[in-house]
Amino acid sequence: MTDKKSLEAPCGIHCGLCRLNQALHNEAVRQAIEKVNLSTCEGCRAVDGHCPVIAEQCATWVCAQNKGVDFCCECAEFPCDKLAPSSDRADKLPHNIKVYSLTLRKAVGAHEWSKRIGRIYDLYYKGKMAIGRGPQLPQ
Repeated sequence: MTDKKSLEAPCGIHCGLCRLNQALHNEAVRQAIEKVNLSTCEGCRAVDGHCPVIAEQCATWVCAQNKGVDFCCECAEFPCDKLAPSSDRADKLPHNIKVYSLTLRKAVGAHEWSKRIGRIYDLYYKGKMAIGRGPQLPQ
């Protein structure tokens, strides 16, 4: 797949903003991920849900395929336990903001979501969380 949606995972992660995907086009990023024994990734839609982070086919991707939805927020059972946040590598992986990302996508639509999600990732990973105010950029 080469369209924009191919880099938008059913779970709300924007694969195009992921370091594993960016490593396909950036040698420095590729070398950095190789140092921690990760491989590059074309995005879950391009590889039938096979994720290098978990080294198996993603259960959330399979679920979306089985239910015939493009994004989890289109499912009648949204949000489900598959989207629950995790403390494991929360500072490095965008998995903890899946429900926020999907809710935003559902509320503002795909076009507006694609314009805003990169900024949200920047705030989340480069800023700090302020309870009640969300992510804040460092001063």
